[in-house]
Amino acid sequence: MFGPDLFATLEDGRLKSSVGTLYPRHQVLVTWPPMHALQREAFKDWFRATFPAEANDQKLSWEAAESVDLIFAPGGEVLIRPELERLDLAFSADRELQEDWGVALQHIRFLSVREPRVRQALRERGELWRISARPAGHEGMGEAVARSRVAIEEQAIYYYNPHTGTRFVTSADFAGLARLPDKELARQLEEIAAHCIKRNRHGYPEVAFFGVDCLRFGAPNFVAPNFRLMEPEALRVAHDALARRFFDATPAALREDGAHNREWLLHMASVISDEHLKDTPTAEVQAPGSEFAPRVRWLPGGAFQEGEFVFSQVLSGQDLEPADPELKDLWDPLARGFITNFIREHGNLEYLNLGRIEAPGGEDQRGGRRGVFLAEMKVRDEVSPRVLVLRVLRWGIRERLAEMDDEGRPKSLVQAIFDTEEYVDYTLDRRLGCLQFGMHLPARLNMRRATEVYRGDRPEFDGKRFPVIYFERDYCLGIPSNKIPERKLAEPRYALALARLLGKAAAPNLVVGRSRDAANGVDPGETLFDDGDEIVIESADGLPRDLILVDHSGAFADWRTPSLDPFVRRYALPVTSRYGLLPDPGAFGEEYLRAFREEFARIRADYLRRKTAFDGLFKHLPYHDAGSFACRWDRVLQRLAATKLDDLVRNIRRCITFLKDPPRGAD
Repeated sequence: MFGPDLFATLEDGRLKSSVGTLYPRHQVLVTWPPMHALQREAFKDWFRATFPAEANDQKLSWEAAESVDLIFAPGGEVLIRPELERLDLAFSADRELQEDWGVALQHIRFLSVREPRVRQALRERGELWRISARPAGHEGMGEAVARSRVAIEEQAIYYYNPHTGTRFVTSADFAGLARLPDKELARQLEEIAAHCIKRNRHGYPEVAFFGVDCLRFGAPNFVAPNFRLMEPEALRVAHDALARRFFDATPAALREDGAHNREWLLHMASVISDEHLKDTPTAEVQAPGSEFAPRVRWLPGGAFQEGEFVFSQVLSGQDLEPADPELKDLWDPLARGFITNFIREHGNLEYLNLGRIEAPGGEDQRGGRRGVFLAEMKVRDEVSPRVLVLRVLRWGIRERLAEMDDEGRPKSLVQAIFDTEEYVDYTLDRRLGCLQFGMHLPARLNMRRATEVYRGDRPEFDGKRFPVIYFERDYCLGIPSNKIPERKLAEPRYALALARLLGKAAAPNLVVGRSRDAANGVDPGETLFDDGDEIVIESADGLPRDLILVDHSGAFADWRTPSLDPFVRRYALPVTSRYGLLPDPGAFGEEYLRAFREEFARIRADYLRRKTAFDGLFKHLPYHDAGSFACRWDRVLQRLAATKLDDLVRNIRRCITFLKDPPRGAD
């Protein structure tokens, strides 16, 4: 090693060096000087001294190119910036960092992951979890920006982008150099001048000026002056003139540094991340705007080596939550069970990645379990990978054991198992009922079982392994209806096609009373529709062609309300909530109501024509007024038969205040 130890810090806590250059072939790591370009020069000096007979210019250039750029982050994390044409070097460096330099696997991440080749290489190794995550939220962005602060050899005035290697200096920081003594000011200006005209081996500038109009201020302003030879007074005048030009070339919103300036923070978080590559296709299953994006936390799984699956050493063999807080977010008690099920069923897998869907608002407070997972696996001899969604049963054995029986005693294990199986049947019966009404649901839904070690409030079961039931379906590559981009809604043909699909989907959704359970189990709960579970599928021409409800949870939750009229305002929202985004809100609303009327009329006519078939579909199930599914089905059918469609549509229309009244006798 040449330079300070990895993660060595100064007195103020900053890293002595935030970058390193690793030469896997020679097992040499250079951490000083604090720039990759200068570190390569240091390596060349070492090579000349060590192999004088081989140290010609061609050999030196070749050896220097056999290197990997590293970025060191506080907390012991190393980021690898791979060369697209030499990904083998990046993975050699990965292995060497672990074996020779003692860096834990979970502390090594990869940059440039928007590049399809990098992402695909990690995907094929089953290591999507090692992607360096982009900061989220105001606090996360503020922390990322603060951590990016680095020095070259003088003051720590730069914000570093690890993806490109560029260091950004702001107008406020540049003006603040006036506080430095004369000699330090001269050295700092010389440093900026020397590096702003250079580009690194990736083609990006070593130093750039944050937020400026480059035609008004930039590297050309630093070509002529030799700051170290200036007299102090002339130096101050030159710096003041440069600071004024920098200030004038910077937008007003970006002239004040700090996380309190939201626009500055957003812009800085963008320039120090990989947002410069935002137009590069990600080749990722959860593309921006699609189902679950961007809430997937990829988990360590493992990789196939010579046909055998080897679990990741990070969590290998662990059934219990790790004590190490850094590993807790990477651990899930069901992960190994999911993976082994895939291997049992598909013995010829090439790779497998498993991710957990993070709840956007934190943990659900309504009880039960809300586990949702995403799996991507490549079966040998198949052209494309399979992408699957795994949803854990909300009320399983663990959850039932936390309940009381009818006599107020903790439920027995036998009762918990019976209640779980009954809930499985209820879940599948709800799906069958939705399909009977013509709802567009995923074509395939399979029930699977994994196991987990019980860690709950019942000590008599502590350490026992219980089955966990989950459902597996195909991933739906589309756009949630409530996340359609404004530019798409502004296109008249797109808007009308969407209105038709939403109106058609609203009818069966209303019929089955899809809602979130009310707290008292009696009053209507929160209606669920157009809230992220409806996925819009586009055709080749870019227009909506289908809408699929990917999660039918909440169906038949409201079965007590005798009339559908209490829900009309909620089913007007798909129109009213888009009012300001549509080229013709009136046409959108009329198309929505027309499609709703047609589909509701079809469902009702189908029921009345085949009443015996509908009424008898769940006759074999137990019937009790407390809410057995047979009872819910019966009440929903009675409500459907009693509904006056003209009145229902008219009431929804009245909630869409900007629609004109229909001609008399029509809706």
